[in-house]
Amino acid sequence: MRIIAAMVAVFGMAAAAHAADEPRWIGNEIEKGASLIYGIPQSGYGALSFSCERKGEALRFSFEHAPIEARTGVKVAVLLSSNNIEISVPTVGQRLEMDDLFVLEGRIRLDQKLRQLLTSSGILEVWVEDGSAEFPLSGAREAARPLLERCG
Repeated sequence: MRIIAAMVAVFGMAAAAHAADEPRWIGNEIEKGASLIYGIPQSGYGALSFSCERKGEALRFSFEHAPIEARTGVKVAVLLSSNNIEISVPTVGQRLEMDDLFVLEGRIRLDQKLRQLLTSSGILEVWVEDGSAEFPLSGAREAARPLLERCG
């Protein structure tokens, strides 16, 4: 019986360690602002993010994606879509040489439509030109709380 309990404990710890490496929604508070990131905690990886430094300002939006013409300064519309809600975000591309990543950055108002999108269930689809990515919204509602309270 002890062997089975020990095996369950070991597999449980291994599953928890593996889950920590899985991307998820992470909400953070800063002095007067907040952020919502889809990434891996404490890894520096965040594929998608929304943030503000103070209440009332437009959110900074960032999405790691190389569009068809991936050059610094390229202007690309990013479409966020979930549960019949669609929001277009105008972005500008930037290559991050140190990480060899291409990031699309823009500004978006934290209005009722974006609140509904971030707190809904299902899948968030992010469309850029000829490609898309999907992010499960499971956990987003709770993680978005600091962003919604401090930035709205």
